[in-house]
Amino acid sequence: MTSSRPVRSVLITGAGGNLGQKLIAHLLAQDWCERIVALDRSTPPSAAHVERVQWAAGNLADPFDVQWHEALAGVDAAVHFAAQNPYPDAPWSDACASFDMTLALLAAVSRAGLQRIVFASSNHVMGQYKDAPLAETLTPGTLTTSLPPGPGTRWFNGREMIQGFAYAASKLMGERACLAEAHRSKGTLTSVCVRIGWCQPGENRPDTINTSGLPREDVSTGPENERDLRWFRNMWLSNRDFTAVMERALLADAAPWPQPGIIVNGMSANRTMPWDIESTRRLIGYEPQDDIWDHVA
Repeated sequence: MTSSRPVRSVLITGAGGNLGQKLIAHLLAQDWCERIVALDRSTPPSAAHVERVQWAAGNLADPFDVQWHEALAGVDAAVHFAAQNPYPDAPWSDACASFDMTLALLAAVSRAGLQRIVFASSNHVMGQYKDAPLAETLTPGTLTTSLPPGPGTRWFNGREMIQGFAYAASKLMGERACLAEAHRSKGTLTSVCVRIGWCQPGENRPDTINTSGLPREDVSTGPENERDLRWFRNMWLSNRDFTAVMERALLADAAPWPQPGIIVNGMSANRTMPWDIESTRRLIGYEPQDDIWDHVA
């Protein structure tokens, strides 16, 4: 059983962040989107009064905070970006808090009768495929969401080698929770978990992708620099492809899906990348327009 009423209103958690603000701007340009509830811990100073956007302050880390529960009223779908720490070097304490936020939201979404939740998962769920021995199993397009997970990308941040197990584990478990809730609901709630590539803040230029794996770092040297740089560049998700994949995740008909919850990759159409986006095209109708290798050598 899957619900079929059209999505007209969307709640966005972490709405004041990089991805949240980009998605809000895109949805405001779409005729189908009649109402946006923008949820964050506080309303950002830059938030302008826009007729179709209702800002709501609430702390998802507090399951008893009535403010964010009330924000779900009358909403058709939710996009969940919020995290205690949005960076892949987050410690276990932050990762656990982020997972708790996801669990609390899923429970509330089901009670409120929403029909779709889109979970912002991460490429870092498969980060171990960057390096041997898993890297040796890949050819272009073969890094599918059906492969065993390999959470935790290993990278050099300019000072030391880091492997982001905690952040990746919180995203992987968030996926599992979304799939389980959709299954439990027998399809009255459907879920799409998008393993988002690298969508940098602001302009998100292809040439500013670096080997640190972090937008706030700029590492030009380090072990296996050239191979790592290619891995990170192949994860590029342009601004317009990001908004396209999220919109399709919100609107795609769940009837043909193999189950009420699915996981898809969200990268641009980067030539020779290991990531599979053919299943993303097939399941939600995503048609990426950009390719990083049109912009960098």
